[in-house]
Amino acid sequence: MDALRIDWRVASPDGAVVAWLERLGLSLSEGSVSLGPVVLSVVVSEWEDVDRLEVGGDAREHAIPGPDGVLLSALGWATVDAERLAAQLGKPLVGEPQPDPALGATGYRVASASLPLVLLEPATEGRIAAALARLGEGPVALYLDGITLGAGDDATPLANTGTGRAGRLLRPARPSGPFVVALEG
Repeated sequence: MDALRIDWRVASPDGAVVAWLERLGLSLSEGSVSLGPVVLSVVVSEWEDVDRLEVGGDAREHAIPGPDGVLLSALGWATVDAERLAAQLGKPLVGEPQPDPALGATGYRVASASLPLVLLEPATEGRIAAALARLGEGPVALYLDGITLGAGDDATPLANTGTGRAGRLLRPARPSGPFVVALEG
């Protein structure tokens, strides 16, 4: 089975997102890197001034493997109603809702064999609310295992995430994301 593709659509081809990802140890080849069950591709968006994540089909391009141990643990999906979205997906919610204070959200895990998914409902007028207002419902966050943050990385303090695990949100370029959360252990 081919890997699923997630496109990080960027408003500007200046390479700032690519440079930022490479500082995290994610070297891209032809704009893509493998993160276990998915291939992350950075592409220029047709929308001006909007960066967003989009779930594509099978990843058939030649992505280089991610650094040892760096994997997508979950994809965060902004929604105003997690139960409705889970029902539309035909997948049950599992476990207890998890606060994600850095994103201003409550996370609801979805049972999925193909791609770990966390539905993120706004709990405050924070980042997820901003993403919903600007972009509507859809993928907004990458929860990554195996990222080592350095002293120079601008990230929030360690806190619970929508996955139920501790992590640090790397400060995004835009208030509406996309967001990258480095999970601990």
